[in-house]
Amino acid sequence: MNRTLLGEGVVLFLISLGGIVGGLSQYLARDARTQSSVLAPGTYVLALSVALALTAVVYLCLSARRTSRAATVVPPQRQAPWISAIVVKMVGTFAVYAYLIEVVGYLVPTLLFLLVEFRLLGVKSWKANFALTAIVTGVFYIVFIKYCEMILPQGFLFE
Repeated sequence: MNRTLLGEGVVLFLISLGGIVGGLSQYLARDARTQSSVLAPGTYVLALSVALALTAVVYLCLSARRTSRAATVVPPQRQAPWISAIVVKMVGTFAVYAYLIEVVGYLVPTLLFLLVEFRLLGVKSWKANFALTAIVTGVFYIVFIKYCEMILPQGFLFE
């Protein structure tokens, strides 16, 4: 298997394991009377992390299958690094987002994060990028804040 694909799959799986541990700790630390609540934060983190772990496993399996079918030999001087630059950029963007959401709140960092992520994923048209960012941010807001009544950080600059 290509080292880049293996590295990306392993990083994705390790991130999901961190989410699983965090979700379980939030779930087990709650009051026993609310542990059956579907809207509890630990439940969402756990469910999303399990989905991410499954995605990582499928990604690794499909990458191994594709690599075994191709069976082409790449000269050693042309092999890709163990992880691609796009993954490093996406992880860096997420780290900045995680910092900014605590400082500024939900809306502005989410808009900036999605603009950059969609650009990194290949959305070339700025018009399509802005429209997609607005739609996804709005859907996230409606689903998580209005429907699920989650409390997201307001940012200490605006408190």
